[in-house]
Amino acid sequence: MTAAYELGKESSQKNGKRIISLQTSRGQEEALSNLWYGNGCDIARFTDAVEDSRNGKELERNLGKLNLLRKFRLDRETDAMIRLRSQDTLGNVSYLTVTK
Repeated sequence: MTAAYELGKESSQKNGKRIISLQTSRGQEEALSNLWYGNGCDIARFTDAVEDSRNGKELERNLGKLNLLRKFRLDRETDAMIRLRSQDTLGNVSYLTVTK
């Protein structure tokens, strides 16, 4: 399974696409559609906001313009990835990671 993940990761990076993942602080995968309710946003607008961002601050700003249920703040940025952090009203932490 790890090998398949790595192959998929390599393939998408070769095509210039970014990998977007949303996880809880415990590392459990979450669906991106958990970030909006109803017509507040959709996957196309969310993906556009990610792909139009050149760095972490821009990504934070672009996502802030969307009607998401959670607000994200830049947590960490390297040459290979951007990680944003969000905390809901119950104290649950989620990380949105974009692999460049």
